[in-house]
Amino acid sequence: MGAYRPLFSIQVGHSYFSNGEWRGLDFVPTPDTSRTMKGADLLARPMNGGMAVFYNEERTGALRLYAEEANDALPFRFKVCSGDRTFSNYTAPTARNRDAVLCFDNRAGFIDPDNGRCRLSKDQCVSDEDLRDMDELVAAGILSENDRRTPPDFVVEIIVKPGQSGNDDGATGWESQSCYFNFAARSSFWRYFLLDDLGGNNPTIVDPDQRVQFESCGMDFLAGDRPARTFRSNCTIPLQEMSTCRFQLKAEENGVTRVLIKRLPAASKNKLGMIDIDGKKEIVFENYINF
Repeated sequence: MGAYRPLFSIQVGHSYFSNGEWRGLDFVPTPDTSRTMKGADLLARPMNGGMAVFYNEERTGALRLYAEEANDALPFRFKVCSGDRTFSNYTAPTARNRDAVLCFDNRAGFIDPDNGRCRLSKDQCVSDEDLRDMDELVAAGILSENDRRTPPDFVVEIIVKPGQSGNDDGATGWESQSCYFNFAARSSFWRYFLLDDLGGNNPTIVDPDQRVQFESCGMDFLAGDRPARTFRSNCTIPLQEMSTCRFQLKAEENGVTRVLIKRLPAASKNKLGMIDIDGKKEIVFENYINF
């Protein structure tokens, strides 16, 4: 058996995750890609935040035949889904709808001159510019009619071209390409609810790092008419798996300020709300404090 060498890799970054790599992604090859990989004896292997495809150096003749049939532009297409169905809560939103899907390919990718890696997104992070029309993807055979009902979270298409071979039998001449793109974490306002008269009459939420300020928004009533004092950040804050924020709850009593909670819980991906801010509906990350 010949040695397997890298053909291409795809790495997906996400600033929500502590290591910057989007975990739990499932790369599913389209039927045409599956046939090519099986016929050319290619191997697909998961890697941190993505996957890699390897070719058998003793079977490059078969791979070259597939490339010739595709006019030396052999496509590899993958439908990708996240194992975490709450990912949209912590991912910077795009204007996605049932008629468009995020799609990335290396034909117009940006090549980093320092390391030769190819960025597949149009901008530094994934944006609306990376959306493609569903009808276009179905017509190109990248998606099927069934995918209209349950579309993938995004699609990746890698075009492989043979390099210059020094051998007549085409046994060499394939160059590995490392591809990547990055998603940004969602940023929004944070909102705290203080329950059970926590903090007495003069509670405040402060940031020791002095980057964020919280303003008191008065009283709110939760289910069962349970009162809660509310505070909201004055700016948006990105959601992170391991937040670096260290907001504190303080209270003043008899002219003395003391710390009630040294580090408040960070916002959670599972607690989203919506409020009106300056006449505009805004998604907020919520936290309920009843220590």
